[in-house]
Amino acid sequence: MSMKSYEAASRDFESQLKEWNWAGQKAARQNILEAFLELAIANGFNSVSMRTIANAVNVKPPSLYSHFPDGRDEIVAESLRWHFHRFGVALLEAVAPAGNAEEFWDAMVRLHFTRQVRLPESNLWDLLVATDRMAGVLPPDLRAQVDQWVALHEQMYVAAARDMGCSEPAEHVRVVVTLLEGATRWVPKNCDDTELEELADRAVALSRAILAVEFRSLTN
Repeated sequence: MSMKSYEAASRDFESQLKEWNWAGQKAARQNILEAFLELAIANGFNSVSMRTIANAVNVKPPSLYSHFPDGRDEIVAESLRWHFHRFGVALLEAVAPAGNAEEFWDAMVRLHFTRQVRLPESNLWDLLVATDRMAGVLPPDLRAQVDQWVALHEQMYVAAARDMGCSEPAEHVRVVVTLLEGATRWVPKNCDDTELEELADRAVALSRAILAVEFRSLTN
């Protein structure tokens, strides 16, 4: 039996994720990355300094350089990598039970939507990526890696949409991703788990409706 497009895209994603091995990360480094993300969420990205991070993890600022010799820039880069790695692991776990493209698509949408709503660092990540696209704030090598991450993730959506019969999957996926990344703008604040589940169902339904739209006919 030949491999479906969505299965091949998932394997490509998994293969790349394995190259970003976090198994050897020390707890101290992870604590620093967690502190950076929490401070950036609470006070804004630009307000986070080496001193504020050091205070958060209860060490002297020079001690941070033993873990991150390149200072704040390295912490920013590693926090992005760590966030995406954790997202990637969760994504692969979510789609693993899928038996067809439709189940694969729905699992992706649910995971993407839920993390966007429940994890503030998801919005911080999106903001950093969007800011870089406008102002070029990331180092070129990190920007290239971020572009690769985004492409691999979106390719999973594109492959599933293609297997589901969507004629212009790339264009449709861009709209769906925009909908999901803006979830906190159309989801009530402090929704409970039951409400979140119902909203996830709505996100899936909306995403399926978008796939059904003939974009080409709208522009003619």
